Amino acid sequence: TIEGTETIPNGWSKRLPSFEAGEVPVVNLYRYEEERYGIAVIRMLRFKNDKEHKLGETPIPGGVLKVYRTADKEKHLSYEGQSQFQYIPVDQKVELNLGAVANVMVKPTLMDFKTDQYLFDKNGNVEGWDEIRTFKVEVNNTREIPCRVEILRNFPTQYWGLEKSGESGEYEKVDLDTAKFMLTLE
Repeated sequence: TIEGTETIPNGWSKRLPSFEAGEVPVVNLYRYEEERYGIAVIRMLRFKNDKEHKLGETPIPGGVLKVYRTADKEKHLSYEGQSQFQYIPVDQKVELNLGAVANVMVKPTLMDFKTDQYLFDKNGNVEGWDEIRTFKVEVNNTREIPCRVEILRNFPTQYWGLEKSGESGEYEKVDLDTAKFMLTLE
């Protein structure tokens, strides 16, 4: 049920806003996953349709969510982006894609490639081998505030391992062929 009244001429249709929520606390996250988004870094917003996030009284019907932020001390608003989404039940976590950004950069560079540990069949033919790739991944934040960056690396096989060097933070194995690094950049 939508509160209020609206006059709609006979034969016409009109979309009505179901509700308006102000100052919903969200988590800003910048995600890089080359296989899904190409070389762009994507800005994501996470929140939950619950009372803690000043929502949760009703399911959120599918539609378009427009995001604004306070731009100055006078509380002027700045448009940040929008995302289409499906119906969101109460207590469900939400992750909205606001699109590519230019102020956070992730640049992986293949530095070395070699093969090792060849397997041979009974006729002496090469049957398999290990590929060893060395990457340098540069991550840069040109925003004026710190940000969280999630870097997902996908592998072409389920048999993989990682050796880290430098300040890359810890990674977690997401699924059979994906590793996730979480970084906080100043």
